[in-house]
Amino acid sequence: MNTLTNSFNSQDKNKEQKLNNILRVFADFNNADENGRLRLNCIGTIEDLARQKIELQDGQTLIFYGEDLEIEGILKYSPEENIWVAVIDWDNIRQVEDISKLIKI
Repeated sequence: MNTLTNSFNSQDKNKEQKLNNILRVFADFNNADENGRLRLNCIGTIEDLARQKIELQDGQTLIFYGEDLEIEGILKYSPEENIWVAVIDWDNIRQVEDISKLIKI
């Protein structure tokens, strides 16, 4: 019995469950501002937000996906462009095999 391994497995499962409970919203990963933040003004994003009735709030965490990629992001309002953006860590973008199973319809 390896309690350290069991602890890591438990932590991985908790992280996976946490990620599965965060809402996923489409984002265009090519639509970043000069600070590397995802602009949330493309039609796919707006439709996803409306479909899921998500009201954006500063500091809110969502998962952004596009094709077979996803990443957590923290919402922030950009007064410079008068739009919402997501602060993401570009080094932590994950590839997801079947993202359609994770999207709540």
